[in-house]
Amino acid sequence: MKKILFITHYDNLYGANRALLTLVKKLKSEGRYEPMVVIPAKGLFTDELDAIKVPYLVCSITQWMAIYREPVSFAIKRRKRLKAIEDELKIMEERFKDENIALIHSNSSVIPHGAFLAKRLGCRHVWHVREFPKEHYGMRPFLKEEQVRKAFNAADRLIAISDAVKENLQEKYPAAKVMRIYDGIDTCVNDQTDHKDHDGVTFLYTAYLFPAKHQMDVCMAASELKKEGIADFKVIFAGDGDKHYRKKIEDFIAAQGLDKNVMIKGFVEDMDSLLNEADAGIIASEYEGFGLATVEYMRTGLPVIGRRSGATPEIVKDEETGLLYDDIQGLVTCMKKLISDAALRERMGMEGKERVKEYFTSDINAEKILSMYDGLF
Repeated sequence: MKKILFITHYDNLYGANRALLTLVKKLKSEGRYEPMVVIPAKGLFTDELDAIKVPYLVCSITQWMAIYREPVSFAIKRRKRLKAIEDELKIMEERFKDENIALIHSNSSVIPHGAFLAKRLGCRHVWHVREFPKEHYGMRPFLKEEQVRKAFNAADRLIAISDAVKENLQEKYPAAKVMRIYDGIDTCVNDQTDHKDHDGVTFLYTAYLFPAKHQMDVCMAASELKKEGIADFKVIFAGDGDKHYRKKIEDFIAAQGLDKNVMIKGFVEDMDSLLNEADAGIIASEYEGFGLATVEYMRTGLPVIGRRSGATPEIVKDEETGLLYDDIQGLVTCMKKLISDAALRERMGMEGKERVKEYFTSDINAEKILSMYDGLF
């Protein structure tokens, strides 16, 4: 049985790791490939791996790109991070040199370890590109552009999680072998449709707290609703993240008197309860690579309000499974429409569930990735 080594850059169960965990579980149950994982710390993810008896190595994973603010600090980061990456590669090489790894699967484009380790171990490399690092996060790599291009072009496959990401990659790296495979989720859970055990309408936004996720836009839209005399609604933010950005949001909530309308829950382990309490989901990101949370909203029978950016229009069909918007006033209009029309919420929610079953299941995702693996050997 061929061994697949997965490398992931964080230990929490946010979107990229939830998708990876689903894939690892599928591989384990299928028995066609033997999964192994490198992860930077123990936590919920490793608890899941222990439960299904998938071996893993806990090792620091340093990103090879960062947010660029000014040249001096970036240069200092560059030296430190490139040394850290080399030290981490030595640990991985020592651990896996005798494991006969057939393929390394990198779970994000912000880490280079899989590309370099595959070369040292003489195995194949697949790079799962889940983000727009520059456009979404304002990140730039520490290596020269030509070195980055060479690394991506050398991969046996680049998996883009949406057509939007695929087009971005093809524009940057025309020689790279890029294919699109949507992320998938398990459709056997979170399929309740009764979201009416409360007064008013509850909007759920599950995302890392970060400016490019635009939680502040949602707060501003909530403020506009209150000014128009619409107060029978709630917005729940689920996710931790940038502390300064969270403080900015909290200050705005207090200043606008939104304490009863907008709540920050932080990281929530039991998302099922929040999903089943909500009436609609929101995805406000710019340059969203895919949006696993978007698909989870739809699986649970929630209509989705989404920014017309990145891959969101590929997932959310405007006026069918949700509503798309371009600016804050558009977001206000979408929220008002769903607040006032329970039948519309119900119809869009049901159509969203069917769309998930047709395009975004873990079985579809796993079969396409397995087929891709098979084609490499």
